[in-house]
Amino acid sequence: MKKHPSSLLEPNELLTYIECLREELIRLGLTYGFHHKRTIHASQELDYYIVEYQKLTSKVS
Repeated sequence: MKKHPSSLLEPNELLTYIECLREELIRLGLTYGFHHKRTIHASQELDYYIVEYQKLTSKVS
């Protein structure tokens, strides 16, 4: 079974990864437009990792 990067990263590492995804989303949106399939896919991926981060940090608190 393959694990997602979020299950292998510490919260601070996951935040760094999320920031990279956010920057990529902005770049894609400016390059292709905000309704392009690449931009939408990047947005969905970013959303996924934000939720994973929230789950991870809510367990710690």
